[in-house]
Amino acid sequence: MSKSQDSEVKLKQREAELDLISRVQEGLLEKKDMQEIYELIGEQLRELFDAQVTGIYTFDHDADMEHFQYLYEDGERLYPESRSLNKLRKWIIQNADTLLINENSFKRIEEITGVEITPVPGTRFPKSMLFVPLIVDDRVTGCLSLQNLDREHAFQDSDVQLLSTLANSISIALENARLFNESEQRNAELAVINSVQQGLVAEMDLQGIYELIGEHLRNLFDAQVTGIYSFDHDSGLEHFQYLFEDGERLHPESRPLNNIRKWLIDKKTILHIQENADDEIFKITGEEHIAVPGTRLPKTLLFVPLIIGDTVMGCVSLQNLDRENAFSVSDVQLLSTISNSMSVALENARLFNETEQRNAELAVINSVQQGLVAEMDMQGIYDLVGDRIRDLFNAQIVVISMFNHEEETEHFHYFFENGKRVYPDPRKYDKVRQRLIKTKKLISIQEDSVQAITNITGEAPEAIPGTSMPKSMVFVPLKVGNDVRGYVTLQNLDRDHAFSASDIRLLSTLSSSMSVALENARLFNETEQRNAELAVINSVQQGLVAEMDMQGIYDLVGDRIRDLFDAQVVGINTIDNDKKIEHFHYFYEDGGRIYPESRPLDKLREHLVKTKRLLLINENLLEKTEEITGTKVKPIPGTVMPQSILFVPMVLGDEVQGYVSLQNLDREHAFSESDVRLLRTLANSMSVALENARLFNETTRLLGITEQRATELQTVNRISQALVSQLEFDALIKLVGELMRETFRADIVYVALHDKETDMIHFPFEYGDKNEPRKFGDGFTERIISNNEPLLINKDVAEIRAQLQAKQIGRVMSSFLGVPILIGNEPIGVISVQSTEEEDRFNENDLRLLNTIAANVSVALQNADAYQKMSSALKDLEDAQEQLIQQEKLASLGQLTAGIAHEIKNPLNFVTNFSDLCIELIEEVEKDLEETFSKNNIEKPEIFETLEDVGMNLNKIFEHGKRADGIVKSMLQHSRGSSGEMEPTDLNSLVREYVNLTFHGMRAGKEPINVDINLDLDESIEEVKLIAEDFSRVVLNLCNNAFDAMREKLTADSNQLSANPDQKYEPKLTVRTFSEAKNIIINIEDNGPGIPAEMKDKVLQPFFTTKKGTQGTGLGLSITNDIVKAHGGSMAVQSEPGKTVFTITLNG
Repeated sequence: MSKSQDSEVKLKQREAELDLISRVQEGLLEKKDMQEIYELIGEQLRELFDAQVTGIYTFDHDADMEHFQYLYEDGERLYPESRSLNKLRKWIIQNADTLLINENSFKRIEEITGVEITPVPGTRFPKSMLFVPLIVDDRVTGCLSLQNLDREHAFQDSDVQLLSTLANSISIALENARLFNESEQRNAELAVINSVQQGLVAEMDLQGIYELIGEHLRNLFDAQVTGIYSFDHDSGLEHFQYLFEDGERLHPESRPLNNIRKWLIDKKTILHIQENADDEIFKITGEEHIAVPGTRLPKTLLFVPLIIGDTVMGCVSLQNLDRENAFSVSDVQLLSTISNSMSVALENARLFNETEQRNAELAVINSVQQGLVAEMDMQGIYDLVGDRIRDLFNAQIVVISMFNHEEETEHFHYFFENGKRVYPDPRKYDKVRQRLIKTKKLISIQEDSVQAITNITGEAPEAIPGTSMPKSMVFVPLKVGNDVRGYVTLQNLDRDHAFSASDIRLLSTLSSSMSVALENARLFNETEQRNAELAVINSVQQGLVAEMDMQGIYDLVGDRIRDLFDAQVVGINTIDNDKKIEHFHYFYEDGGRIYPESRPLDKLREHLVKTKRLLLINENLLEKTEEITGTKVKPIPGTVMPQSILFVPMVLGDEVQGYVSLQNLDREHAFSESDVRLLRTLANSMSVALENARLFNETTRLLGITEQRATELQTVNRISQALVSQLEFDALIKLVGELMRETFRADIVYVALHDKETDMIHFPFEYGDKNEPRKFGDGFTERIISNNEPLLINKDVAEIRAQLQAKQIGRVMSSFLGVPILIGNEPIGVISVQSTEEEDRFNENDLRLLNTIAANVSVALQNADAYQKMSSALKDLEDAQEQLIQQEKLASLGQLTAGIAHEIKNPLNFVTNFSDLCIELIEEVEKDLEETFSKNNIEKPEIFETLEDVGMNLNKIFEHGKRADGIVKSMLQHSRGSSGEMEPTDLNSLVREYVNLTFHGMRAGKEPINVDINLDLDESIEEVKLIAEDFSRVVLNLCNNAFDAMREKLTADSNQLSANPDQKYEPKLTVRTFSEAKNIIINIEDNGPGIPAEMKDKVLQPFFTTKKGTQGTGLGLSITNDIVKAHGGSMAVQSEPGKTVFTITLNG
């Protein structure tokens, strides 16, 4: 070959090389995948060389596999499966050199490899072959091959040289393309993972994330079918999370796992079928290949399992419907890599979604619990749950309906459509509801809803009046035990397949929990309803017990109904069926009582009497009343026309005796089903109760009615049982505190009580902190009492204290919980638990629990208070009994004294009379002897002195005899009682005599004391008209009280005498009489302890006494005051510490 020819050949080789490299670069710039670049190079080699077979192979050294990236033979593109590296390829890898075989190829290869060579499946053995290795960094990554099937020596040196040169350039270009493709592949993988992350951040549901990933896969791969499937191993079902075919999004129903899916689950490996799909699938599964309903059978299939741990959770699939060998090795590798990452990301999303689902479920259950705590009626709870479901799901229609199996009707407790509430009337079961009740399984209709319902029911469906026919709908039964009580439905009016599998699963889970929660709420509501019913009946009973007239009972019942219902108008009317008149016994409208006159029955009331059925009109009132009555209804004079009305007849026997009415003036749909049920129940019970009251009233209470009390037994926990068992106040408070410590494990616990009289806060129990009694001020405790609301602070305690303008008292806490103790609606104290170390220590459950405990504590405190009052009353009763016994003894003693005085009076008369006679005889003897001695002029002997002493002694006997006679007369006067006639009386003598008598009586008693008696009597006072026997008791009582007071002070001062020996107390009683402005004044003053200011106004009241036990009856001063008033006088008391003066004023 000449130089020029050689240069020309080299030039052509260089041009071919540059052209091939240029094609690879263009492929990279156009972002072609690796398979497309292999196709580009393969086609270029086919144009350059005259070969029947052209191949590009890559070697996977880790897996010891050879991949056929490009193979063209005899005018046909072939797609052999990857295979293990054979001896020939290993020779190429080991020698890293070109292999040219131009003759005896079969024998030559056997010499090289030592084994008989088998051609690639589906190909012929060549006569000539050329293999050139692709080397990158001294590593054989693959090879290029030219082969001729028919002739030997098909390839020249120039072919070898050109292919070797091209191989060197292609190696680098392909490596760059591979690295670029791996980067693209990693980006694609990250894009899918980011899709999941974006879905989580955007709080998408799991279905939304599947949609996001599915769309990404569709953009990445050239496939007519893209699918993401999840496997439920428990139920053996496959769920179609995403399926896109031929430009259309499909939504197949879940189906049992077929053998292909079971093969994937068992093998945990990729399934790639490039050709003869039906035959290959039959080989794998042993059954005919059947398409998913609504799809075509594919020609090429690629399934990549989604594996978590060792479990196949689902798979991703690419399919081509029209051609075989549609997916390259790089497609398989990319989808496999993406699937590995996607498995973890989707599992995280699933777990996140399950958490969200659980939170949603708990939110619905909590809604029911909140309704119960807030004492909502059932309709309020249905509204709360319905609104919560509306927030959770993207549905135009949300319905909660309950079944009445006895009447075979459904009641729409919550119905929301197209942005507004709808209030359909109850209706009979249709075929869909009957199927729901019978099968107890959910119904999901995602497309062609009219036909689907027709298939279920056998008849064309009709929309609920006032609503539209939906395109997608899900019905989930609400089951309690084995009984379907109702259902929840989501519906979409505009589009098919509106609800995903995750929506259905979430709604099913919610419904299961909600069934129990709503059943509990229903039972609670029925209990509340029963309590309300009993409250109304009890109101009637209370009226009977209090002997109210019938109007009083109607007022009582009407007020009770107003408290129960949210109605602007409440009426209780009775009907006189004979006169066809209605009487307005109770009518309340817009915050005030109205008293309409009785009036003839209008058409509406006649309808009520005739049908004996309740009447509920929640909308279009004028139209509907006109339909019922045939006339326009007019409001009761002085009232306005309502928007909603509820009339419930009170039926006795077979006759309507009256009705109860609720009305709303401002809005329609004001009364719920639960309102209707409660008022109907109340009306039934009230009819009987009011009739009984009426009969009782008419027979003037000849029938004795016993008050009936019905108490619902509720679950009583350990704390309430303990509280009920304790009646002593101090022990009760200690028990409460210890139970709080044990229950809440708090660092600080206290029970605070507010004394309103002193405005002091006392802490009968405290743990972990020391709180002295204090004036009602600005602490957290005072804020709770003032606001009558609990206080829960879990962080930023200092900041919240500043906001509440509360002072820091006691230890610094990190969490605070306190609730008021209520008696009725009045807060009397606080129970508090605190943590000094932890924030967020207490939650809403703790708050509810402490509120419940506080309610039990308030009851227990009332019980303890009642117990103390009962004990005190019992003690008072015992004291009174003892006093009565003492009075009886005194009465007996008085009779005995009268007898003794009478017996003493006779010998006393002899003493006074004979002593008087002896005095006269001695005087005569003295006179006779003196005359005799005088006449005889004899000095008086000593006998005169003796007679004088005897005379003096007799005078003393006579004087004291007369005094004793006066005392006996006084005793007889007291025992005989008063004559009731006022007689002129020497007041000073009476006062002097009875002061002395009282003093000597005290001295003769059990506890005598020395008293300095000072009588300051005005001798100018003349006789005063008195009933001496009665007025003597005034002096006697006042002196006795004075002696008792001074004895009390003397005893107290004696106990302190050792501390103050110089301040010895000496009791002193001063009694004065004097005239003033034609009135006679008597002052009885003692220097005792004095009477406290708060008792001074009470001392003259009957039964008021400051003496302990049986020492006083509380009647002495009251009787004294009455005696003074009976004499036309008055008595006043003045007192200060160390001095008390009783002043008696008599008319002169």
